[in-house]
Amino acid sequence: MRAWSGVFGVLSLVVIAYGQAFIHQKIGENYTQIGLGLLTESGLPFWSAEAIAGNIDIFRITGNNNFTASRLGNNRVADPIAYHPIAGLMWEGSGTALGIGNTDVFVEATNLSQSVLGSGRVAFGFGFTSSGQPVWYGSGSANGNQLDIFIGSTNLTASVLGSGRDAVPASLNTNDFLLWDGAGTTLGVNRDVFRTNLATQAHTNLSQSVLGNNRYAIAVRLNATNDAVWYGSGSANGDYNDVFFNTTNISFPQIGGGNITNPRDAVAFDVSGNNVLWQGRSAATGQLFDTFATTISGGTQNLSQPVLGSGRDSLPIDIEGASVLWAGIGANTNNFDVFVSRPSVTRNISQQQFGGGTTVGIREGYGLGVFANGNAFWSGKHSSTGNRLHLFHYRWDTNSSTNLVQEAVNRPVDAIYLAHNSAEQVLWAVQSADGTRYEVYLSTPNVPTRLQGTVNIPGFVGNPSQIVLTIQQFDPYTGAVAATHTGNLGSGYSYSIAVTPGLYDGLRITAPRCLARAVPGLRRLLGTTTLDLNLVLGDVNGDNVINDADLLEVLFAFGQSTAAPADLNGDGVVNDADLLIVLFGFGQQGD
Repeated sequence: MRAWSGVFGVLSLVVIAYGQAFIHQKIGENYTQIGLGLLTESGLPFWSAEAIAGNIDIFRITGNNNFTASRLGNNRVADPIAYHPIAGLMWEGSGTALGIGNTDVFVEATNLSQSVLGSGRVAFGFGFTSSGQPVWYGSGSANGNQLDIFIGSTNLTASVLGSGRDAVPASLNTNDFLLWDGAGTTLGVNRDVFRTNLATQAHTNLSQSVLGNNRYAIAVRLNATNDAVWYGSGSANGDYNDVFFNTTNISFPQIGGGNITNPRDAVAFDVSGNNVLWQGRSAATGQLFDTFATTISGGTQNLSQPVLGSGRDSLPIDIEGASVLWAGIGANTNNFDVFVSRPSVTRNISQQQFGGGTTVGIREGYGLGVFANGNAFWSGKHSSTGNRLHLFHYRWDTNSSTNLVQEAVNRPVDAIYLAHNSAEQVLWAVQSADGTRYEVYLSTPNVPTRLQGTVNIPGFVGNPSQIVLTIQQFDPYTGAVAATHTGNLGSGYSYSIAVTPGLYDGLRITAPRCLARAVPGLRRLLGTTTLDLNLVLGDVNGDNVINDADLLEVLFAFGQSTAAPADLNGDGVVNDADLLIVLFGFGQQGD
């Protein structure tokens, strides 16, 4: 497999134990700082970290683990931003190779911003369209040092905002609609929220007609059907901040009112389908910040008031489907806790894990991300973690949390969350045992996982159940064999073999009398993966090459009725058919 740089060690990297909730794979170590992380939907991890003093580089599990040093020069700072399966990795970085004071956006090795922005440039990555077109924003001498949004090299915002521009993207959905907010002379002394169809580059100003004069609007999120969630103030809503779903004010009907002594203030956080997550305060909440979930055409629920009680303060974090993740403190808890709410049920998941009731200052909990099934990632500290911040995965169906730090390394050190994906994989870092360095882990749910498909073995006519497949999974960090599993072929030459979940850099398939077959490339195994195979018969002695030794084995056994390896085609006798198999495959070597 591949050779790694001296940054990486040669430790065993896959922790496999029956009963563990996750499979933990170490994919990097010996970092003095940890930056940002990105975990794709297919489970590919990217992260930024300091391995060489004074430089923050991006690392990934590919043949070139550090691919920013050669592009940025010295004094590097680089972070991963987004990934597209065809276009590759979008990232932003600075360094002496770009000139002092310049920060550029790249897709793989291509600098997107340098030729577009000119000198004195600062560029930020954002995301990709469904076809892989990059969306980014930045300023430089070539655009008058205005902050504009670009798709590829096309400026989306200059013609909309005029001079004095300041445009920032907020959300890009799979339908290629972009939600953004911006200000410029065309709008007067106002900031508006826009929804842009990137296919046609047609813009819709969502906030102008809703807010009236003196507008200040901030874009938040688009859902899958292009509905926009945003918040803002203007003369039409009394110059108070309200939350909007498209052009519908959803906060005013709930918290109402507003005057100089009792203003209202609402901020949008997220949307999933027709469910909107937001925070608000007014006279109706006693000017305390509460967390609300609104179902459009359904109703609004104050999640935090009944749970936290008086003196409360809450923070919305994430919503997926009907599941909400939020955090807060109040007289009913006396600790900063993290909660998962589903219809009519709210659970204090940090109290459930740590205990302590309402004893003041005994625990801390912070939410990271929630899933539609009610599962969530969160972090927290307590005496049981040595008062270090540990990473947890909560399962709604069992109402319990797994401490990933304890499962993976079992030591009281701080963990850093980096990213997760919808498959409930998580990328994170943890301090080394001496607390001087960081290690990076990819953790994958330890759920039943199978590799299945059909195997084509030309020339074999026997019972396929005689054939035992062996599958080796190679660790992406060391290249060593991380797991080995076996299983028999079934009728129709089909197979279905339980394997270890996780990310692997290649598989190797072997079967008696056949040359080994390597299946290269990074591949996540999680749930069921279908892989059809072709194997070559003729390796009688199992040395992974068809040569004179195999020919002699057949000749010495010629005419015998036997189930020995020399009976290559499995018909129960060694004859001309077996001899021809060796001759036709002569000289071939397995992987």
